[in-house]
Amino acid sequence: MRIFRNAIFICLSTFSWLAPLYPETVLSDSVQSIINSSTFTRIQKPLTVHTDKKSLEYFIEHVEELTKHGRDFNRKELILEVKGNGKYGIQMPSKHVTGEFALVERQPNKAIYAGHGNARVFFSFSGSIVLEITYDTKQDKKEYYEEVKTAVHLKFDNAILGFLAKATSPVVIPKLDKLISKFSTKTKKVVEAAYANKKGTNK
Repeated sequence: MRIFRNAIFICLSTFSWLAPLYPETVLSDSVQSIINSSTFTRIQKPLTVHTDKKSLEYFIEHVEELTKHGRDFNRKELILEVKGNGKYGIQMPSKHVTGEFALVERQPNKAIYAGHGNARVFFSFSGSIVLEITYDTKQDKKEYYEEVKTAVHLKFDNAILGFLAKATSPVVIPKLDKLISKFSTKTKKVVEAAYANKKGTNK
């Protein structure tokens, strides 16, 4: 009887040790699956952001702060809702986009967001998206700055619509690149303004 109880105890202990690891493994596999089978992958040119790493990381980990600083974002084009547990709701009324996303992986100098949503461009579709952000501290003759690189992976839920989207990629991709560039530039302005304000306050 004692052997039986010990065996149960060992099994339960092993399960309780493995259980916290399981969601992370599934999550990583899910993210990698979206990247590997994405309908579109867009890698943006490195962006120079005049800020320090601490300020940049603050906005990376507190996305909702983007709409609270300055006038670069407004509710007509971006609405962010904090849902708790690291999840955010997103609406882009002018682009007919709704969805939910979360920061799913954090590494030194790297952050990965994943989400799912619905959009309407030339047709309505739903899909998953992975945003990879990497950054490095650089220095020029004047100051230190952060060089930020982004990669966006978009996967359509409907394979047929995904095929049609690829067929019309000469039209779709420029619009997608323009949207990514627009929001990257706005984010850059918000982060730089917040950093400049912080430097001014600390003087």
